[in-house]
Amino acid sequence: MCITDFLQTMKRWIRLIGFISLGLLAGVLLGLYLGWIAWPTEFTDANPAVLAEPYKQDYLTMVAAVYAADGDLPAAQQRLAALGEGGQEFLNSFVLDQILQGRRDEELRQLAQLAHDLGLDSPALQPYLNSGGETAVP
Repeated sequence: MCITDFLQTMKRWIRLIGFISLGLLAGVLLGLYLGWIAWPTEFTDANPAVLAEPYKQDYLTMVAAVYAADGDLPAAQQRLAALGEGGQEFLNSFVLDQILQGRRDEELRQLAQLAHDLGLDSPALQPYLNSGGETAVP
């Protein structure tokens, strides 16, 4: 094998690798265009029951904040029902976990008030509940 044959073989390999690389790059760019621009996935009207636990906790915090603002217990119950059968139990365990972690903020007071009004009767909630319209400070 002479040097010219070797160089021609190397040129073929380099050209082949270049075409494969160009094809892969074009495929990736086309996939990104189709996935992000042409046909992006859109989630609408998602069910809160399918959320991951941290997002369920955020959902509970928002439900408690709305309940603290409007005092509409049936609406809060309906929102909790969207979490599925274990929605109220999830609220109870979340509130108690937050108390055990030592949180002392307005969100915890709202969660505790909602849990209490929904029937959770725990001595751990007492320092966080409203008494006579005033917010208790633990």
